[in-house]
Amino acid sequence: MKKISQICILLFIIVTFRASAIDIPKGKFYFNNSLPQFSHVKFVFGSYSNSESYVITMTREGNNYWSINIPNTVSEIYQYCFAETTIPDGILNETFPNLMNTISSRNEKHTTTCDLAIPVGWVFTPDSGNNLASGAWLQLGDSSSYSGTLPVMFINTDYSIPITSKDEYIYADYYIDNMGIEGINSIGSADAPQLMQIRGRGNYTWTHFDKKPYRIKLDKKTALLGMNPNKHWALMANADDYLGFLRNTVGFEVSRRIGLAWTPSQQPVEVVLNGEYIGLYMLTETIRVEPNRVNVTKQADYETDSTLITGGWLVEIDNYYEDEGQIHTIEGNWQFINSTYKSPENLSDEQRIYLTDLINTTDSTIYVADKADNSWEKYIDVDTLACFYIVQELLDNTESFHGSCFWHKEKGASTKMLFGPVWDFGNAFGRGNSNKFIYDSPIYSLTWIAEIAKFPHFQQVVRKHWQRFSMQHYDGIDDFIDSFIDQISQAAQCDAVKWPLYGNAGIFYDRDLFKNYLHNKYNWLDEQWRIPTGDVNADGYVTSADVTAIYDYLLTGNDSFLSTSDINGDGHVTSADVTAIYDILLGNR
Repeated sequence: MKKISQICILLFIIVTFRASAIDIPKGKFYFNNSLPQFSHVKFVFGSYSNSESYVITMTREGNNYWSINIPNTVSEIYQYCFAETTIPDGILNETFPNLMNTISSRNEKHTTTCDLAIPVGWVFTPDSGNNLASGAWLQLGDSSSYSGTLPVMFINTDYSIPITSKDEYIYADYYIDNMGIEGINSIGSADAPQLMQIRGRGNYTWTHFDKKPYRIKLDKKTALLGMNPNKHWALMANADDYLGFLRNTVGFEVSRRIGLAWTPSQQPVEVVLNGEYIGLYMLTETIRVEPNRVNVTKQADYETDSTLITGGWLVEIDNYYEDEGQIHTIEGNWQFINSTYKSPENLSDEQRIYLTDLINTTDSTIYVADKADNSWEKYIDVDTLACFYIVQELLDNTESFHGSCFWHKEKGASTKMLFGPVWDFGNAFGRGNSNKFIYDSPIYSLTWIAEIAKFPHFQQVVRKHWQRFSMQHYDGIDDFIDSFIDQISQAAQCDAVKWPLYGNAGIFYDRDLFKNYLHNKYNWLDEQWRIPTGDVNADGYVTSADVTAIYDYLLTGNDSFLSTSDINGDGHVTSADVTAIYDILLGNR
């Protein structure tokens, strides 16, 4: 493995042990503050022995980051705090304890001092009810480079032309150095690069962040970083993911575990563009109609044959309105539905009428007063929707069913809309610890799901798939998260040096915060959806209908309720489970 590049991060900035001290060096520091609700924050520090203390106003940089400029190296600093104080900046002729007492007597908010060393890049959470700061310190070096702990993708555009458009590809070449990592193949070399094209991608992430996401098209199908061969890929910047780059990563993993037909694969990679290190990216399969991706029959552009325009379709429920490339309809709650057709890309009048009618007819069967009428299931596959919804709910993705929400449909008059693949979890856990469903008091308009959730049969199917997922596939998620963070931790530090205003300098703190959110939402959902022992058909009650469901399985092999049928827990579904239900009904267990 190549030598890890120097990224110029100091080891310690402040230590609070009274037995020893360390200097605060001159320079600019950034602090990732997870509690940015205050109008201003000052950095207050000093020592017990010296009669000089310091007050410096921190600058709010945006994206939860504050910065501070230390004008001179300051020696023997033992204690410090962050405060929302009216004390003016400057050097004060009093000891640090006296300054702290002054702040307290004014009832001005401040953190407690800390008895722990604070390495740059580590996380500090002071023990105080009025914390003004909780996050990770980072000091920039003079330059930044890749860590060497992940594969590096080197991209050079023709004549080093900058990538300024997300609509027009420009020509480039690339090669991938595996950095000596086992199981990953290098592709090309500096002397023999491979051909490609590249452009920008995304909406908000393209316009609001300096760290840009990209879409790439290779000259030939290639298996990149162990994924299936293809020409079409995305380099996801995840600049808005302050939760350890875990939002998409875990969302995709949950999708795979619950059994959706296809979930995009991704692999972490560091990227050098035109000789400049641009950070840690996720090289990701894009959503396309292809056998190894969305596997439906590809429908021709401008098709007019009524037997062929029934599929295959790949459609995105989009949160952006476009004049071209979309079908615009009105949902039963009077919200707009923007349906971007991805495949086919260009529609005949017949195709446009068919897709519009399909969306409107489906909508009309969802917005019915009688929620025992499940006619909407003629148009949407209820099992796939339930699994897709569980993934979004577990990640508390309040922007799901609003944008980047895909469905697809195979050719055929009786085929149904299949929700998926999953894609964008950029808003996951945006509410922190949230004990409510994503459609409760939504931030965005969520197409259909709030109304579909009113159907008892849909809730029954959700509980059934939740039972299967929670019993068979949830265990091991924490190990998966830990392994991923260990894999990217050093690269994440390099990325934070390159992009100090967003990123994951405190990667292990961010991991633990993500886990906390995930565990909380899982436990809450389990309380809502856990199936009582004996409730075979997952309708929320133990009745004779559950006996019928077991007999249905025994007679026909219909495994719709197999995961809930083993009442006595002996590992088999037999008539003994029927007896167990009767015991429950009689109150004997």
